[in-house]
Amino acid sequence: MTVLDGGLVDTLPRDLADRLAERVGADRLRQVRAASFKERSSNGWFRGAVDGQEVFVKLYARADRAAADRAVSAAVGPAHTTRLLGWGRDERTGEHAVFAWEDCTGLPWDARAAATAGRLLAVVHDTPPPLGPDGSPILAGLPTAESHYDRLLAGLAQQAPHLFARISGRLTGSWATDLVAAAQRAAAQAPAVVLHGDFSFRNIARTARGVDVVFDFERAVTGPVEQDLGRLWDRELAAIEGGHDAFVAGYRAGRAQDPGPFSTAALDFARLSCAVSTLIAARRTRDPEFEAEGLAILEALT
Repeated sequence: MTVLDGGLVDTLPRDLADRLAERVGADRLRQVRAASFKERSSNGWFRGAVDGQEVFVKLYARADRAAADRAVSAAVGPAHTTRLLGWGRDERTGEHAVFAWEDCTGLPWDARAAATAGRLLAVVHDTPPPLGPDGSPILAGLPTAESHYDRLLAGLAQQAPHLFARISGRLTGSWATDLVAAAQRAAAQAPAVVLHGDFSFRNIARTARGVDVVFDFERAVTGPVEQDLGRLWDRELAAIEGGHDAFVAGYRAGRAQDPGPFSTAALDFARLSCAVSTLIAARRTRDPEFEAEGLAILEALT
């Protein structure tokens, strides 16, 4: 049992920060609050110092996501992500990880940043899938496109029944079913790589040392590369002149071996999945602007 229940975190009790500070050996930890509602997380974030070194402590709502985050962070390594210093578990607070604190700046939305995003994602996709002490994979594999999409539709129907009824023709018609089937065939023929699971400009930055980094791997799984493109294809990259071309060029140049062009079916399925998951999240958080983003992605596809 942990104090985090999977909902978006707001202000956490002071005694929780004190208990966590004791666990990680910090004199004191203070909570880091999200800069905006959209940036809130189900995890707790803290900042402090351990043995004179400034640290960022992440408290996880889910143990499986804690395991994924620390495994991929360690595998990607400090040349491309924030440095993982340690981790642990407390019966009351749950799983936590300690990272070296770095002052980071978000990348501007321009073609150069799009190419950088492509190169950073290439690093993640070239990372060998991490294994546990017994040799078993730490990361889960993506479900089939059909089962994944069925769950998304069920989630939208439950969360927003009237919205689902209004757009169900586009979500369940022949175009959508053909796309799901084509994406499933493409995935069966594609190599499974380490997927970031939540890749966007929010999760890349430039450190004060001038190093471009990617972080927040808690949703990492394995699957076809295109599944990592859903979040930014119709948002950041679409807002940048030449963004798609710059990203693709950076990605293909950054891979150890050029994987060739993306599968159109797999990419469109990732975008469709993103549209539906965005609508679910928007209704759950009562965010009309976020809902408009999801509907815009769906409109662009259909």
